[in-house]
Amino acid sequence: MRKLLRHISVFACSLFWGNGSRIGNPIKFIRKYWAQLLLSSIAIQTIACAYGGEDPYDYSDDCDPVFDTEKFTNENYTDCEKQIVEQALIAKDLQDNLGKRDDATIEAWNEVRKKISEIAETCDMNHLYMEGSFTSLYCSDGRVLIPK
Repeated sequence: MRKLLRHISVFACSLFWGNGSRIGNPIKFIRKYWAQLLLSSIAIQTIACAYGGEDPYDYSDDCDPVFDTEKFTNENYTDCEKQIVEQALIAKDLQDNLGKRDDATIEAWNEVRKKISEIAETCDMNHLYMEGSFTSLYCSDGRVLIPK
């Protein structure tokens, strides 16, 4: 359908474009050849959409870590891992009490998840990975990445 619309608009623009019109008076030109302008703009937009580039945003870096809070052992954790564990336990508590307490809101949970992601960007999380509490990465495009 998109290809058919593109062909029709390009054909119509080529008919209007080749009529030998001259741009002497811009007001008269616009008034007389408004269809030509309209179809040309549609054709340009159609071609731009059909042959546009890739999405410039790289979604691969927009992933948040997911933890299993029951597997935390608190053995030999680095400072950043301790901060992640603390925030993950707060997130788990908020998730468990969502709707039961006034402070347990989705906004508060999202704020804690954001803090976890910020800490995880600079933390190696080796101990969390080795004990199995760091389970996966959930990306904004819907992918779930399992660390190896």
